[in-house]
Parts: sequence; structure tokens; C-alpha cells
Amino acid sequence: MRPLEYIVLHHSFTRDNELLADSIAIRRHHVEVNGWADVGYHYIVEKVEGIYSISLGRPLTKPGAHCKEAGMNRRSIGVCVVGNFDEEVFSPAGTTFLARFLLATLGNHGIPPANVIGHRDAGLMAGYDWRKIGPTGIRQFKTCPGILFPMDRVKQLISGKAPA
Repeated sequence: MRPLEYIVLHHSFTRDNELLADSIAIRRHHVEVNGWADVGYHYIVEKVEGIYSISLGRPLTKPGAHCKEAGMNRRSIGVCVVGNFDEEVFSPAGTTFLARFLLATLGNHGIPPANVIGHRDAGLMAGYDWRKIGPTGIRQFKTCPGILFPMDRVKQLISGKAPA
């Protein structure tokens, strides 16, 4: 199996339906619209009927189709969190659920907590700065997993540095 060095976090950039499995629609879009062999992510985290859940995506034995920047499709596990975190904050309960999942995944693959990054961070590694706004008012790169995504809190939780 290929060496996995990172976990790259994404957001679906869509509102979570919460009543249905959005992962089915994401997979359908990736296959039928994008023409990919499977969904681009390895895991999808979402709330279904009030309960946070994880859907399996592309097998870990296959490179992802989630982040070409810095070669992350081959180097990482792609995790999509359903929601548009440019417009809404990921809930504290969802953040805790995600952190527990990430801790288990990090342990299973020997990936250090510092290597949990957002798609935007892979962009920075490749020279694209999501924080820069161009003259037309458009960002140079996507904000994924979203401006309001609690990345600092996730990193605190997975590194054991979370405040009480």
C-alpha cells in the first residue's frame, strides 16, 4: 500500500440535508458529472437523522481525487465534512466526533496530528494563497474546508492540547 502522510480535510460546500445521506449525492456527482471511477474522498462525515456518521468512500488502497495540490491525492487520506463552512460554523458536537475519528485514523496509519491539514493548506504548500483576494474580488484559491471551519479546535483536540 502507498505511504499515507497526511489527512486532508474538505467541506462539501453544500448545506447538510441532515435527513438523508448526502454522501450518496456526492458520490453520484463525482461519478456521473465528473466522470471519475468513484467518489474522490476516502471518507465523508455528515449528520444523518440527527446522528453524525462516517460513510466509506474510495478505498484507501486507491489514490484520492480530492486534492491535486502538493501531490496530496497520492499522499493523503481525503475526508469531506458535509456542510458549507464558509457560511456556517461546524457544530461543537460535530467537531468532537470528527476529532475522535481523526485520532483513530491517525493511529491506524501512523500519521502525526500535525499532518491533518485543510485543502487550503495543501494549496499554500503548492504556492496558492487562499487568503489573498485578487483585483476582481475573487480569492486566489479555495478556502476549503471553509473560513468558519474550526480547524484550530480540531488540531487542539487531536494533539491533546484542547483546553478543558
